[in-house]
Amino acid sequence: MRILFWLALAVVGSLQGQPLRYTLLPSGTVAPGARLDGTIVHDAAGRQIFLFGGQESGAKNDLWVYALDRREWRELRPSGALPPARWGHTLVFDAARRRLLLFGGQASGFFNDLWAYEIDRGLWTRLGSAEEGPSRRYGHSAIYEPGRDRLIVSHGFTNSGRFDDTWAFEFGTGRWRDISPASNRPVRRCLHHAVYDAVRGEMLLYGGCASGFGPCPLGDLWSFDLATGRWTERVATPAPSPRQHYGRSFDTVRSRMLLFGGSGRGSLNDTWEFDPVTRRWSEAPVEGPAPGARSRHESAYGEGVTYFFGGFKADGQTNELWALGPAAATGVRAVVNAFDGSDGAVVPGSLVSIYGAGLSGEVRWNALASTLLFASPEQINAQVPMGLTGQTTAQLTVGSAAAIPVAVAATRLGLYPGAWNQDGRRNAADAPAAAGEIVILFATGHGMAAGATATVAGSAAEVLYADAAPGIFGVMQINLRIPPGTEAGSALPVRVTVNGSEAMGSVSVYRQSLQATTPR
Repeated sequence: MRILFWLALAVVGSLQGQPLRYTLLPSGTVAPGARLDGTIVHDAAGRQIFLFGGQESGAKNDLWVYALDRREWRELRPSGALPPARWGHTLVFDAARRRLLLFGGQASGFFNDLWAYEIDRGLWTRLGSAEEGPSRRYGHSAIYEPGRDRLIVSHGFTNSGRFDDTWAFEFGTGRWRDISPASNRPVRRCLHHAVYDAVRGEMLLYGGCASGFGPCPLGDLWSFDLATGRWTERVATPAPSPRQHYGRSFDTVRSRMLLFGGSGRGSLNDTWEFDPVTRRWSEAPVEGPAPGARSRHESAYGEGVTYFFGGFKADGQTNELWALGPAAATGVRAVVNAFDGSDGAVVPGSLVSIYGAGLSGEVRWNALASTLLFASPEQINAQVPMGLTGQTTAQLTVGSAAAIPVAVAATRLGLYPGAWNQDGRRNAADAPAAAGEIVILFATGHGMAAGATATVAGSAAEVLYADAAPGIFGVMQINLRIPPGTEAGSALPVRVTVNGSEAMGSVSVYRQSLQATTPR
């Protein structure tokens, strides 16, 4: 997998110097109130942005969704228990399970609770135990690491002081684990952010405030190796001025960490990017005007675009939603696996989603035309031609738009976000399977390969069928048996491997007292 990531990085090199442009997105007739620290995440499969909480005149716990195709907000009203209102929390996205992960924050006091919002069920669920994890805090940073299926939380603040610890919530066990190294940690801080760089397997943590322990604001950049658990400072000049309360993302198409605005020597509206290969900072190539200076805004990234929401600017709090993406008026912006929304190499025969602006006309990979499943000016779903088998790169052209290079690989698996029980019902917490029963998953990106291996909650699962889905081109069907003795639970992790490429999904399983040991 690391080789494929580097290959994808190499062939999109020509996109890295492409100019960027800020665009203010319309709010529609109904919109969330102007606020500070309102966290957002991007859902590629749904083409939408979720917003939770923040601070207006007081703490909020409302949940909103912005439809990128319709350019409008809609407030959601989940059933059941809700996370208490808060700000200074983190919100990250678990794409395999299509859910939001919320941790920590503050209101009248501080929080260290972990919640998940399942999009398909419209339901918040409390996860783990607050007694065994990180202490209560706000202004911390967090990422989700898909490969190890864990949430990483680092640093933060309460009225008792600042922290320099790093914790992992491992969804396979449902437990917290302290992964702080014994030495060489970034100074205690808060009001910073972190991003996930999947290619190099690291978390990048930047800036913040270290009052009582060091400078405020800070301008240092650190890399946390997710395999070894070691911190390394990345020192480079020139560099952005020190800051806190800024916006950030990791642009996977351009392989850059992006930084916008924040509070430092006054309120800022500059845009910087960090190249993790050369380990150098530079001002981002932005065409046209940037948004006005602001701080306490929040960020999300998806499909080649970084989104910034809310914050405090010269005339007070705002609910503006800005997009920072390629400046070209038309053309392809990103190509992702149609099932899990991940970008990287494409696979002959697989289903992909192509995002951009002004998309129209025939889709061709070199001289080979695609079969189209859906087409709009902003999104096309297509099958990659089998004729690319054996190639390592291809030129993608949509209509008359300029061609872009893409990497081609034999296999790069993506699971559809959902599973079905053997009785035909969609697997869910309120429609679980039982240990010993069969569940059915679907994948794309398997290429010419047939056969798969799988685990459920870390235990090997028997795979009864792994080949072309009957009547559906570009899709592999995987029938697996949940291992007898599997502990009951909602959204248990499933890992499927085909030809060395691994993808992750989830299933829900009955209580042991209700389980069956053989198929009905």
